[in-house]
Amino acid sequence: MKTKNIKKAVYAISGAITVLSCLLLFFGSCTKVETIGGAIPPTSHTNILNYKKSTHHIFVGFLVGDGNDPFGGFNPANSPDSCDFLEFFAGLDTVKADWRVAQAKGTRLVECHFMNNAYFDGSIKDPATLVAGYVNPTGFSQTKSTATSSYEHWAQAMYQQIVVTEKIDGIDMDIESGTFGGDVATMNGDSLLTAVARYFGPNSAKSCVTADGRKPVFFFDTDGTASTELAMYTPHKANYDYVLFQSYTTGSHAWRGTGVLSFAPLVATYGLEKLIFLVNGDSFLHPDGGEDVAGGNVKASNDLLSYATWVRDNNGVGCGAYRMSRDYNHAPPFAISKQAIQIMNPAKK
Repeated sequence: MKTKNIKKAVYAISGAITVLSCLLLFFGSCTKVETIGGAIPPTSHTNILNYKKSTHHIFVGFLVGDGNDPFGGFNPANSPDSCDFLEFFAGLDTVKADWRVAQAKGTRLVECHFMNNAYFDGSIKDPATLVAGYVNPTGFSQTKSTATSSYEHWAQAMYQQIVVTEKIDGIDMDIESGTFGGDVATMNGDSLLTAVARYFGPNSAKSCVTADGRKPVFFFDTDGTASTELAMYTPHKANYDYVLFQSYTTGSHAWRGTGVLSFAPLVATYGLEKLIFLVNGDSFLHPDGGEDVAGGNVKASNDLLSYATWVRDNNGVGCGAYRMSRDYNHAPPFAISKQAIQIMNPAKK
């Protein structure tokens, strides 16, 4: 479960990174022949690279580096080779060489951001207001966004930080209760997501392709079907690569579904072609063998395997786990995630 305490830490860290990183903004868009991203994968990974390029059901794993699990769990180099996406959340392995090990096997890395991490053009948080000669049309004293506020500068900053500097493969915008506020009022979600889609996702016109020949990925990450979420999803559906739905059945999370029996309304709302179902990996075994809640490990493990079976049988897109990094505590490491991948893709190696 993505707790509020974790979110507060993420907001603070992410905000500091953003301000430091986005002074290098406002370059022209690059040509389509240019590539940005991790190193070109070596030929020794031919089999797994062929698998990643093949038609298959995908798996997404969140790596949570908040200090509550062993380093090995959130080290991308240790993750199952057949993971399609690894997402950094609430801390990360700072050894970038580990990132490149995963990318060399065709695994794409994604960085999570919340709506209230962003700032509008002309905000006091916007480093562009400090650039000599910059004319701020809204005035330097503005501290609140309005219904017409633009977020182009933040979107450019994220592209510069994530894709150009960090050589990561995409962004996840987490849209759930508590993720609006600050410079992004709910009324401005549309403006923010429109700006992000110019740099990330299948319709991004201002992005370069990454080293694997694809545009930076854009995840829509949510936990509900309320009007707020749908207002951010429906008009922009074509701009998202995938929808990560937090279909958690353990912990005190907002979704109140009963696993695969409750998937039909989600499919009707978001469409089967983009929908990826996540379990709550908080419930996996702790390093000391304990659990968040009694019986949580068995419940979360069985849920993930049932999600994988449902995806296979219903020609879905894929499944995954928030805090997949805690699956490292099983024997062998990542046993449940690997089993789910095999269920979805029984003929794949």
